[in-house]
Amino acid sequence: MHTYISSKEELVKVIQESVDRSLMVLLPAALKKGLRKKWLTTNEVMDLLQCSRRHVQHLRDSSQISYSQNNKTIRYDIDEVDRYMDSNRVNPSGKPDDPPPF
Repeated sequence: MHTYISSKEELVKVIQESVDRSLMVLLPAALKKGLRKKWLTTNEVMDLLQCSRRHVQHLRDSSQISYSQNNKTIRYDIDEVDRYMDSNRVNPSGKPDDPPPF
């Protein structure tokens, strides 16, 4: 989009609108992602997906969600859980969305 800016005041206004839009849209998402934990427990995944322990185990065993295991402790990468949720997103028409490009 090409816009002719005729005065300093108009330039300041355009910059301020752009900054405001960025702060309102981009900053909350960046903060949310930056403040969340990298690794989740099984209980946290259960809460996030609203499913049973057995279903989380099924997702793990069927390689739908990757995990890390140290002895008996299992942790799930939150980005993998997000990818799983995005891959199963349904659009308003009831049909699954195309998978996101990686």
